[in-house]
Amino acid sequence: MYKKMLVAFDGAESSMDIVRQAARFARSENSMVDIVTVCPEYQGNLRIQGDASVLYEMYDSIRNALNDAVAMCKADGVQVRGHFLTGNPADVLAEQIEALGSDIVALGTHSSQLLHSVVIGSVAGTVVRHSDIDLLIITGDKELSVQNIFLAYDGSAEAGIAARQACALAERYGSRLTAGIAYEMDMEAFSLSPVVESAAVEKTELAVESIKNIVASADVRNFDVAVRYGNPPHEVLVEEAQKSDAGLIVIGACSRSKLSHLLVGGVVHKLVYSSACPVLIVKEQAQ
Repeated sequence: MYKKMLVAFDGAESSMDIVRQAARFARSENSMVDIVTVCPEYQGNLRIQGDASVLYEMYDSIRNALNDAVAMCKADGVQVRGHFLTGNPADVLAEQIEALGSDIVALGTHSSQLLHSVVIGSVAGTVVRHSDIDLLIITGDKELSVQNIFLAYDGSAEAGIAARQACALAERYGSRLTAGIAYEMDMEAFSLSPVVESAAVEKTELAVESIKNIVASADVRNFDVAVRYGNPPHEVLVEEAQKSDAGLIVIGACSRSKLSHLLVGGVVHKLVYSSACPVLIVKEQAQ
């Protein structure tokens, strides 16, 4: 169970929905929510020219938006605090995660102001490298829901950690859990050596067996596995998640610098930006 959620908020109107969805999930987890807004300090010569009013007006506007976000959460019965800070957004957010004792960070992919392209930008890069906590990415057109959870699974150690977290969520909420396994095979390699196919099939069968064992050790009453051939794998996984009517996709990833690489070019990043619903990236430090 998550106890403290940090929500990165940039003051944009579109970010209010990110706060709303993240806060409702936090309420169901009985979590404290810290909404953190970081304004970069102006590096120009406004003060020298005696025209600092523009800077202060921007700060006031974003601070007011933060207050509105806090008020919205309180009205929804969420334990919440607002934090308005200045400095380098990436560094300050990373510091706040540690200072506030957060165990999950919520952010969006389409923020239009300070945290634009946060998943692949410098802000998230710094947060990822300096944090081992999970990331809740509010993306897609579908509302976050734990009624149907989709687990992207490949049999790796990281996927195993994500599977245990997905099972914990499914136990708490009585969710239907679907594990999606993309049976990926390089057709050119197969044409040169049919052994490649048998190796891929064996790997898939081992993944199916391992996820069934993980789920069997948990109290998940509604579970199934979807195995499909597909290349690229993230497209197959997204399609299967949509078929299962998933309101949340759970996927595992390495922590710190390894995850930074995955977010930039790997399956995790591609799945996040293709997903029609929010994505929970579970890192090596399982909750």
